[in-house]
Amino acid sequence: MSILSDFIKESGLTSEAIVTASSSVERHSIDDRGRLVARENARRAKKSYADAGVPAEKPKALGRGISSGTLHRALGGAPTTRVVRKKILRAVNDRLANAKKDTVTSKQLFSDVPAKKGKSKAKK
Repeated sequence: MSILSDFIKESGLTSEAIVTASSSVERHSIDDRGRLVARENARRAKKSYADAGVPAEKPKALGRGISSGTLHRALGGAPTTRVVRKKILRAVNDRLANAKKDTVTSKQLFSDVPAKKGKSKAKK
């Protein structure tokens, strides 16, 4: 399997709990939605974000949690993208924080699996 699956088994977490935690952690707050709408309105008006008065920081949440299929592929040791790794790590650390355990790093969970790379752009 993978280090991730071994860690989840020994820490007592379930895949359903991780998927649920991911959806709650990655959900946009009302403030995040307001920032996204302000950025969208600035782009439509073809103004810079500073001219439109848009806050500089981006939302911390990514908007969508991981699916159970994506988690099962990661548990099986399949290569995953950086975004998926980030979402899994945030969900696992959320559950560990709720259980008052120490958090982990990405290298501790994914050091045995190579990162999945996207398609390269065609050269002109």
